Amino acid sequence: MTHIVEWATSHWDELKTPLGFTSNKPPDATTLSRTLAKLSLKDFRQAMTAFFQCLLAEQSNLTVAADGKTSKQFHQDDGKPIHLLNLFVHDLNLVLAEYPVHENKTNEESCFRQHAEDFFEKYPFVQLLTGDAAFMTRPLLQVLQDLGKDYILCVKNNQPTVLESLKQTFANVDENTPVEENTSAFQKIEKKRLRDCP
Repeated sequence: MTHIVEWATSHWDELKTPLGFTSNKPPDATTLSRTLAKLSLKDFRQAMTAFFQCLLAEQSNLTVAADGKTSKQFHQDDGKPIHLLNLFVHDLNLVLAEYPVHENKTNEESCFRQHAEDFFEKYPFVQLLTGDAAFMTRPLLQVLQDLGKDYILCVKNNQPTVLESLKQTFANVDENTPVEENTSAFQKIEKKRLRDCP
């Protein structure tokens, strides 16, 4: 809350009139904490979603990065650090959504898969997902394809099985052909693999 107050103080001349304040300084950290404590997390998320939808209504083809973050300051009831999945829009320096990863005993990939349809319904202007190899699973990629979304996922040497599969997939792709042809060829291969997947 202290950081929020510091930021609001620096921008108070721009903020106070649109927000309906008449005082010459923003509410202090204690007031903000008490006010937010009266809200449920669900109501707060709904309010933020409505705000973002209004703010970004004119946007299109945005890229969101999926990445897990573990809090060093806050803990769950069992004492374990809070692990959240952040969906971050780099171009806007904005976190559009956060989901608790350990809820329902999920990992980052299955957490996003559970929320993907709802997320893209709320933010249809997000077209591209980026992430690391943890998100490179057939079930999630199938969900993204079904929703008409694109993805770029980074695979490094610490994921040798996935990396080897990708090398085999692209082994016969001509590097000199246009990107559109490569994409089309890869999509055909992927569709066949998904059909053959038990």
